[in-house]
Amino acid sequence: MHRRLLAIGIAAVIAGVVAPASAQAQSGAETIDRAQSWTEAGVGYSGGNYFTNEYGTYRTDCSGYVSMAWGLASSYTTVTLPSVSFPIAKDGLEAGDILLNPEPGTSGHVVLFAGWTDDSRTSYFAYEESPSGGAHFTELPYPYWPGYGTFSPRRYIATTSKTAPAITVPAPVSRKPAGPAPLRDGDFVRHAGQVYVIAGGAPVAVTSWQNVGGRQPSRALDESEFAELALTPADGTFLRTPTSAPGPVETYVVAGGAPVIIPRQSLKSPDAVTVDPAALDEAGGDGPLAHLLRQPADGTVVRTPPSPLGRAQRYVFAGGAPIHMSDSWWQTMRPKPTVTTVAQEALDQAGGLRAWSHVRNVPADDTLLKVGADVYRVVGGVPVPHYGVRGVPVDPAALANAGDSGPWSHLVAPAEQTA
Repeated sequence: MHRRLLAIGIAAVIAGVVAPASAQAQSGAETIDRAQSWTEAGVGYSGGNYFTNEYGTYRTDCSGYVSMAWGLASSYTTVTLPSVSFPIAKDGLEAGDILLNPEPGTSGHVVLFAGWTDDSRTSYFAYEESPSGGAHFTELPYPYWPGYGTFSPRRYIATTSKTAPAITVPAPVSRKPAGPAPLRDGDFVRHAGQVYVIAGGAPVAVTSWQNVGGRQPSRALDESEFAELALTPADGTFLRTPTSAPGPVETYVVAGGAPVIIPRQSLKSPDAVTVDPAALDEAGGDGPLAHLLRQPADGTVVRTPPSPLGRAQRYVFAGGAPIHMSDSWWQTMRPKPTVTTVAQEALDQAGGLRAWSHVRNVPADDTLLKVGADVYRVVGGVPVPHYGVRGVPVDPAALANAGDSGPWSHLVAPAEQTA
């Protein structure tokens, strides 16, 4: 064991990076096993959602997928993955290595190398988390499809391997002083001329100091520090408008990256972060306003508290609307998704104005729903038989009960069904 960890340390020094204390020796085979767990679970792509299984909780985008497969302590980004890896030669690629384009945001991408397709080494098998396929096993041209930037092979510093790294000249190891204290919810930061308040690990825009009760001390973040922040606040984060804002104080809970109103304090909301009301009203906008979604992301699962007259209800969001699921269908779901508690009234009043607009009454047109092997396209709230293989998985009972009152009312029955 000492020899293995010593080898990790030598590789890290050669590459000019320092192995984090949490780095654990791991074989390429172990990395592939971890990657396979997400493909088997059918984990979809999202830059704001997280998925939990036996390997931990990680962001469901390309770099979050690699972070899980490598067993990192948190979800890294394409910008920060080089800090825990070193470059290798093409001929040195082994299962569990990566092909990385380290650009920030949506410009960057990363895939896990699984093996060459043949001796020509012009294409390879890979595990990839992408918007077009979620977590999947695929075949790619080396180093990646043209037009997507510059990709190069790298290896996790804790990977056990007999292949020597491509860099053979030791680089000096910088000894940086201890950095600033970790950011906490409620801290104010500045980046590219914009002020944000941290909520659920993500930056929420401040359009005016007046909107949050006056000027506050703020920390300037460079590009890499800003890229480390979550894209949207973690689900279950509570947000609150300031007492200085016109009108009553409003409280929201984040579900699927979107703020869902909590009417009349119907849920306990400890440690709510005070945010700019404009960031809530204009959620889903461009630029600085993109860190809150307008409506919960597809596949977000929520529950409502038990009422005096009934049990808790569960819903899955599709096209911004909550589609009810029966208890029996919930029991069949594997693996169980993370569930956020929301107020029943926020769903009952879906489709209203302003604070109520973050939940749609029926799914947006062209939303795809998957019921068993069948796919439906939503038109005017009606699920219409469609073709394809992808869609938000929903309970078959939601279609059978479409048009009913109560929790099933978020789909409209076809005309022939109501005639």
